Amino acid sequence: MIVGLLSIIGAYGLAIAIVHWGRFRLLRTESSRKPIHYVLITRNNAMHIEWYLRTLLFFSRLKGREIRIALLDENSEDDTLAIAERLAESRADHFDIIEWNEASQLDHLIARYESEEVVLVRLSNKTDMQNIPLFQ
Repeated sequence: MIVGLLSIIGAYGLAIAIVHWGRFRLLRTESSRKPIHYVLITRNNAMHIEWYLRTLLFFSRLKGREIRIALLDENSEDDTLAIAERLAESRADHFDIIEWNEASQLDHLIARYESEEVVLVRLSNKTDMQNIPLFQ
């Protein structure tokens, strides 16, 4: 009877060890992935910008994937930049907010992330919106 009880406890211990070993390997491979860089091109999107940014951050936590967001503003005339800057204050390590001055800025920005995964989204273009995780 004691031998049977010890074998059951040993089987449970072995199962627990296998589950923890597999979880450790999974976490190690996920943390070695490079972050995704979202480049959001915006102009007068004050009504939706906070929702877009919070959605990206939510899905990154949900999937366990680190993201970086570069917000390239095309001279918005509304509060788009103010809203984005307010949200970026609490998560400064995730955001780059850049005001659009010339067309070559986009090329320089993409070249900076050349070796990493970059998702370019122009918020005024409905087909580009499909690259935001909520719309996939």
